[in-house]
Amino acid sequence: MKIILSKIIFFIGIGALCLLLGVMYQQKINPSTQNSPSIYSEVLIDIDGNKVHLSKFKGKWLVLNFWATWCEPCREEIPELNQFAKENENISLIGIAVDGIEEVKEFQEDTPIEYLSLISNMDGVRLSQSLGNNKGVLPFTAVINPLGDTIRSFYGKVKIHELNQAVTP
Repeated sequence: MKIILSKIIFFIGIGALCLLLGVMYQQKINPSTQNSPSIYSEVLIDIDGNKVHLSKFKGKWLVLNFWATWCEPCREEIPELNQFAKENENISLIGIAVDGIEEVKEFQEDTPIEYLSLISNMDGVRLSQSLGNNKGVLPFTAVINPLGDTIRSFYGKVKIHELNQAVTP
């Protein structure tokens, strides 16, 4: 009886772990529209150490992609994000690295990022949570409309067609 009970508990645990991993890497969320005015008070730095005030993006479509150089799904989505940025010049796509400047500079030597890339160190986790990333996972992408509302969020790798759907009125 103990062996059967142990096996049942083991398989329930494995199932729960698989479910959690699936949610972390594949779940796409569509929160009820929430206003994100605090995002505009943030000041981050670019890879050259210059301050960038996110308030300059107020009143524009904004796609914020939280990522890290050590995150495999984050690295895998960069080519599609580059393509999205090229095809949607009227939308501000910003990569926010939960890393240090040196790691991002070194990473970009091999993998160019063709949209604005900012550095947040671990502060990016807090910032992503303020936009709905209640699981603290990477990558995490938030789409903010010109009114400052987070209209769509994505856990895990985001696809270009999903971003295009999110920004199409």
